Amino acid sequence: MRKEIPKIFVNKIDKINNNEEVYYSFKDKKEDIENINEVKSEFDIQNRIDELFRSNDFIYKKRFFIKTKYGSDYYTIISKSYDYLLTINGEKIYINNILEIN
Repeated sequence: MRKEIPKIFVNKIDKINNNEEVYYSFKDKKEDIENINEVKSEFDIQNRIDELFRSNDFIYKKRFFIKTKYGSDYYTIISKSYDYLLTINGEKIYINNILEIN
């Protein structure tokens, strides 16, 4: 006894359109470009660091992206002193060298 399996409808694909015409960049707005290029003062950086350390989700070790005068990288910060941040590797990142922290 052999039953016939129902056939499945398959639509024909004539042209594949992979959204080639769609493009979006967050840097398209002029205000965003100006905000990225603006250098923050040491006072602004200090306030940002204090804000990150005071947040409720701060744990003993937290990973931050830090951009300094000498380069940028991800660092795991374990403590903060008056003029530097201490990483888990024992490196000192001086606050006056920091350009951006996230």
